[in-house]
Amino acid sequence: MGVTAIKLLSLADIEGKVSPHQLQVKGALKMRAAALEYVRDVQALADYLGGSVEKPGIGEDWAVSKELYPGVTMHFVYNRADDEFPASLRALYSGDKIRMIKGDELATVTISLANQMLRYVREANPGVKLPEVCYKV
Repeated sequence: MGVTAIKLLSLADIEGKVSPHQLQVKGALKMRAAALEYVRDVQALADYLGGSVEKPGIGEDWAVSKELYPGVTMHFVYNRADDEFPASLRALYSGDKIRMIKGDELATVTISLANQMLRYVREANPGVKLPEVCYKV
């Protein structure tokens, strides 16, 4: 199921351009992005999170969404590393009740789910030497 008809918002869109939580989430996701190169089965990752695979059509290699609350959905958008850019992971949000949730709560849930993604990577790659961040969660 695609989400192209849904408006995807960043924390900065929700809280304002000087969102401290956007910086917090951006830094946390940047640290975790390289580890997601080890995701071989995106559907299994989505199942692990209790979410679904999405195709928002914004140049992603893959995207996983999870409904956090009724009317509030989080979308993890991943791009693999290439010759020009390192791997990147972004968190976007959608839903008709998204503005009812405070930025600090969204940041906390976002980082918690990103940690769950690292746990999945660790469990799905037994015996593989993974980035150090996978062993810190």
